[in-house]
Amino acid sequence: MRSKIKTISMMLASRALIVALAAALVIPAAAQNQNSPVFPDTPLGKLAGSLIAAFNTGDKQKIKSFITDNLSENALREDSPEGLANDLQSLYRQTGGFDVIEMIPVKEPNLIRLKLRSKRGNHWARFATRLDKDQPTRLDGWGLRSILDPETEKAEAWPEGKVTEADAIKEIERHAAAAAARDQFSGVVLVAKGDRVVFHKAYGNAEKNFCGPNKLDTKFNLGSMNKMFTSVAIAQLVQAGKLSYDDTLAKVLPDYPNKANAEKITIHHLLTHTSGLGDFFKPEFFKNREKYVALKDYFPIFAGDPLQFEPGKSWSYSNAAFIVLGVVVEKASGEDYFDYVREHIYKPAGMTDSDSFMRNDIVPNLSYGYTRFGGNDALGIEPRKINWMELPIRGSSAGGGYSTAPDLLKFAQALRAYKLVNKELTEKITGARVDTRFSADLKYGYGFMETQMSGRSVRGHGGGAPGINSDLKMFWDGSYTVVVMGNYDPPAAQDLAQKITEFLAKQ
Repeated sequence: MRSKIKTISMMLASRALIVALAAALVIPAAAQNQNSPVFPDTPLGKLAGSLIAAFNTGDKQKIKSFITDNLSENALREDSPEGLANDLQSLYRQTGGFDVIEMIPVKEPNLIRLKLRSKRGNHWARFATRLDKDQPTRLDGWGLRSILDPETEKAEAWPEGKVTEADAIKEIERHAAAAAARDQFSGVVLVAKGDRVVFHKAYGNAEKNFCGPNKLDTKFNLGSMNKMFTSVAIAQLVQAGKLSYDDTLAKVLPDYPNKANAEKITIHHLLTHTSGLGDFFKPEFFKNREKYVALKDYFPIFAGDPLQFEPGKSWSYSNAAFIVLGVVVEKASGEDYFDYVREHIYKPAGMTDSDSFMRNDIVPNLSYGYTRFGGNDALGIEPRKINWMELPIRGSSAGGGYSTAPDLLKFAQALRAYKLVNKELTEKITGARVDTRFSADLKYGYGFMETQMSGRSVRGHGGGAPGINSDLKMFWDGSYTVVVMGNYDPPAAQDLAQKITEFLAKQ
């Protein structure tokens, strides 16, 4: 699901917004705070400065003109200039504009990160924008997320060196509790060292109307984390000789509605987000969600769309691709997708609290999601609302199922012990295979992501949508597993998981 004002964690998955310096746009000197850092005298630096200057006018027509003239084709696939201008004007009304406080160092030459402070209300934010890979004179998106003010950030700093296990646990607890106390996190944190759970605590409420607390085994919406299970299902069918990663969609699904695309797309393309397929979160879906329960029901939303690019020629995160993979599982196995995952993944892993529930099911110990995304409230200023209006009737092979922190630990243990698929296929699906648009350090495998932290391989997948955010990070040497699940908007849980993982990678 989408939020027009992207948080940084979501931005580069959906590739939304801005670009090349409009020749007609003159930036007044007064637009910059006199003490602001100077933007680099590069195409990217000029674009970033122009973007901030256009935003700080608060003038919808100027903002829209900038967007219309300078947005990459990739970004325009998802958002209209009118809608984006409305979103930025709404953000301007909240903040009165931004002062640029700091240029944050980055490794990527085509990326800029800024630390911003609102002109009104003392709200701090981190902003990122970069050049479009396919149109290098234009920006392919921006991201904005709320951050701590400098004094709080200093007090919240993690230790840089090694500490004892007892002190490491205290640090994790200190940061999780602080995030919950600021109402920036609600959910469960679990950390295992090897197979031994060393930290496991719950924070906040699963249901706010009656103040029902989150528990250690509360069920949370997984968002895109279900993609890991879909990948494992495909790998099991490959291991059984029923599929090959080189199979075309035309071979495995001869009745796929778009024959021309099916001839070009392989299982490998679908699993790595290199198929050129897009998304199913469109107006049609949200207007008629009751129609989309079986996986094939989704095909009419996207199957007729032209490919975003020729398969294998680029990368774009695709929920539609994983819907198709779910149908492939059904075709190759002869079983309903949800039954297959329950029997062949959840059951052997011992995941007794995981499933894809119908939205109207009564499920004990299930969390409700709470969101600010509906109001495009990137800085978390407005009150949260329940996210039921954003949810599908049921989750899918692309995401939206439910699980618990203990069950995700069981999944990680079963995966690393090769109980789900053999060693060769486990390495194949979890390891880095293609570059992503998220960052230079983050690679995508088959439904899993891999990054290196302090020289150590960390694999897994996160999930995020309005009122939904969770993450599984597996140190591939078996030393640690980090599970953070929550019922607030991204990046609440993923940010905490990332910081815990970076800290543990140094231990």
